Amino acid sequence: MGSNDDSLAHPLPAGMRDLLPEESRALSALGRRLMGSFELFGYQRVTVPVFEYAAVLERGLGALDPREVLRFVEPESGEVVALRPDMTPQIARLVATRLSDAPGPARLAYEGSVVRLRRERARRHRQIPQAGIELIGSGAPDGDFEVLEVACAALGRVGLGHFVLDLGHARVAGALLETCPETAQAGLSEALAQKDTAELERRAKRAGLDAGLVRALAALTELSGGAEIWPEARRLLAEGPAGPGLGELERVWERATELQWAPAIQVDLGEVRDLGYYTGVTFQILAEGPGAAVGAGGRYDGLLGLFGAPRPAAGFAVALDHLRWALGESSGQSAARVLVSGDDRVLAALRRAGVCAAPAPREAREHARAWHYSHVLTLGAGSARLERVIDGALGELPWAEPAELAASVVQALEKERNS
Repeated sequence: MGSNDDSLAHPLPAGMRDLLPEESRALSALGRRLMGSFELFGYQRVTVPVFEYAAVLERGLGALDPREVLRFVEPESGEVVALRPDMTPQIARLVATRLSDAPGPARLAYEGSVVRLRRERARRHRQIPQAGIELIGSGAPDGDFEVLEVACAALGRVGLGHFVLDLGHARVAGALLETCPETAQAGLSEALAQKDTAELERRAKRAGLDAGLVRALAALTELSGGAEIWPEARRLLAEGPAGPGLGELERVWERATELQWAPAIQVDLGEVRDLGYYTGVTFQILAEGPGAAVGAGGRYDGLLGLFGAPRPAAGFAVALDHLRWALGESSGQSAARVLVSGDDRVLAALRRAGVCAAPAPREAREHARAWHYSHVLTLGAGSARLERVIDGALGELPWAEPAELAASVVQALEKERNS
């Protein structure tokens, strides 16, 4: 697609963006494939509103900075509402109200965009497309096993062949930090997040922590990896407040490793992501490319209680932009799109056969390149030629009635796709 100087005459609000046909089609196809994978595991799609009363959303935001929430006053009611920065609180509200009488566990899936007021200079997009699941009413460890399996299977199904399942637990670092003076917890958590052992030890000693607790906290910065970390982790942490969380995490790691849910699996005992929200096993899906997690999730057993319907819950969400980036060229693969020059009956026959087809204008090849059609079918007197737009390769097809000719086109496209 070309552009011109008039493109900035009508600017979008900061952080908003348009998706042109190719990117929109790719993200839409990616979302459909993920949702299809979720459905295979029994997850049913729900759709929730793009904004709600701010009090409802803020009740379940966990560690999300309130400054990232876009609020406004609803003219009809005068109430403060907010564009959703996260869909999990909305699912919790839905389960606690309209689905309150349904037997558990509830397996729900969603797809849509959330809006966050990004404050980091490197993250300018405020509109973030997501797809995810929530498993509500299934406790640890069975619920954790299921969510992890669904997450890894879905990413494998859409073609992400190389990724790392990075496991953590909110009650390892979190349990140790809770034993520290409240005034010191934020600073210690920051040093843990940065894996800065020296700074962590300085802050711990400044807070007057005993030597054993300092050693345990400092060890968390180094206790990340695979099977080799467990002996040292047990020695330092098993008998203290982090012991129960460590045991839960090890069981999940053993199950994920045994069943090979991911191409690579690692553990990070110093994970401090959203400690105010997660209550058990947490995880991230990491892949080369986007510089941020492709997906993330975990156990959040405290959320439903905030809506008056306490029950265990776990889930995860995929950032579709990040996933598309990680997939690279493979994310651009899509069904063939054919411009047809010469016979409307063939157009109709191709559509009945499931092929995207549109009538070709006079400059068919130029149009096809501009609008990302994969092929041009040119019909003449007793002839049919199928041209591949990307390289101009031509194929002669046997002339036939429209239905038979459409079948020949489909066969040629399938042969090309499989070659």
